[in-house]
Amino acid sequence: MSNGFEFFEGAATASTTAPRITVRRTGQLILTQAAAAMLGDGVTHVQLGYNQETQAVGIRSAAEDAKGRYRLRTQPNGVSFLVDAKRFFAHHGVSLGKARGFAVEDFGDGVVGFRFEAGGEQAPIEAVERKTTPARSKASRA
Repeated sequence: MSNGFEFFEGAATASTTAPRITVRRTGQLILTQAAAAMLGDGVTHVQLGYNQETQAVGIRSAAEDAKGRYRLRTQPNGVSFLVDAKRFFAHHGVSLGKARGFAVEDFGDGVVGFRFEAGGEQAPIEAVERKTTPARSKASRA
């Protein structure tokens, strides 16, 4: 018998089953299970790439001994995966500002990822010039 109520039955919605990547302002990438599955079975390490022209971030599986690898860690909740990409974004001079979610694209050749684009939740990124400070002499530090 229905009394007109619709009851919430949990968070297993398209947001957890669709291939999506969230970029936290701290530089962490959160991949849904579906996004991680696009990298292949049993992937434990990834490499990250950046295309300055298209503002796309690419992720591909990597061997445990590959240069520039990042560990793909399972989150305690078991429904998402984490990559600590803070150094990657700093290297490319990308300022993240706030957390944002992106639909995952398949770029081909085993590379998946997302694009920072104008409009919607894929707001343009702020490029930050890397500041270099000249080395100070011992006399100037005193």
